[in-house]
Amino acid sequence: MSHPQQQVTPHLIDETVREWMAAQEHTASHVQSLRLKYGLKEPYYSAIAQIAAKVKYPRKFQGLPEHWLFPAGQALEQSSSVQTALYKSSFLSTPYFADLCAGMGIDTWAFASKEMVERGLCFEVNPELARLLEHNLSNTTVLAKEADLNDLDRWIRALNIAPADLTIYLDPDRRAAGKRTFGIDEGTPNLLDIQKELLERSSRVIAKHSPMLDLNATVDLHQLSEIIIVQRNGECKEVLTIQQAEADTNSKPTLSVIELDTEERLVLDRNNLRIDYTENWEQYLIQPQAGLSKSQAHTDFAASMGWKSTPYGNLYTSSKAPQPSSHYRVYEIIEEAGPYRLSNVPERGAVECIGFPETADKVRKKLKLKEGATQKVYALRSGKKKSMILCRRVN
Repeated sequence: MSHPQQQVTPHLIDETVREWMAAQEHTASHVQSLRLKYGLKEPYYSAIAQIAAKVKYPRKFQGLPEHWLFPAGQALEQSSSVQTALYKSSFLSTPYFADLCAGMGIDTWAFASKEMVERGLCFEVNPELARLLEHNLSNTTVLAKEADLNDLDRWIRALNIAPADLTIYLDPDRRAAGKRTFGIDEGTPNLLDIQKELLERSSRVIAKHSPMLDLNATVDLHQLSEIIIVQRNGECKEVLTIQQAEADTNSKPTLSVIELDTEERLVLDRNNLRIDYTENWEQYLIQPQAGLSKSQAHTDFAASMGWKSTPYGNLYTSSKAPQPSSHYRVYEIIEEAGPYRLSNVPERGAVECIGFPETADKVRKKLKLKEGATQKVYALRSGKKKSMILCRRVN
């Protein structure tokens, strides 16, 4: 993973520097002014990096301890949020853990903060990030190197850790030759190559994957017990897999979607249920959110809910309004018409095009529609048929 040539230096952030930071205006424009004024001069470079992180990510890192120091550059951008890290830590039930790819260390911190944890180990190949981890983390041994099974074994022997007492976590680096990758076998370390060894040493292996991961690729994971799609505010953030040393190899893994903002969890079945199909809209239009769409099980879920499929991707229709959920949006249909023939175009609304030969921006401009969320126009095409649907959000 590449990082800026200059990184934050922890020992320079003393009380005097913290007082200087507190006195600064915490806005993006002021951060830019400070950078122009001080450049790479220390301790200002390290101090300004702290202000910049809090300005750029006001919600992402809420809940970290006050002494926490942020890195500069890519590690900050790619880090888990506190919210997603705390969710991952809910799967930790052992007194020891090892994080094979710590990065900025938010996930590591979440694991180490659990009351049951006696000691943790983490690897970070970048020495400057490792130095920050040593400052930020408690009860965690930091090794400034790539994850190595020999080092893991030495740590296990030194503390006499039984496999039943250890959880291993990894968030592999998914950047190869400067390009973003998504496959399980494209990460560093390659989970497929080392999964057998990890399961021999632990009770559970938790892995974080790209939200772009093809879920079919998880078939190559041994003793897989759970696949969890993590969604926040309707956006798919990551995919988690959990492998259990004692998992029943004959049973299928549980597939679920969690919306972190509401903590609503949806457990899904993939049974290839028969679903009714229609080309005519009923009273309600239902659209799965990103996590449910990602699951590849939305058709089974729709069938279990009594919805009907339509020619338009993952849009469903029903004569009854479903119960509100974080996992799908429900719209009441106001009007269906040909392209640009709607008789009740609102002043504000959202626009989405499915198969339509024009972009959403172009449709919005032609309809003279300002941004809005309560009402929505779907511009649709199936075969030669083009239409527009005006609807009102129900939940």
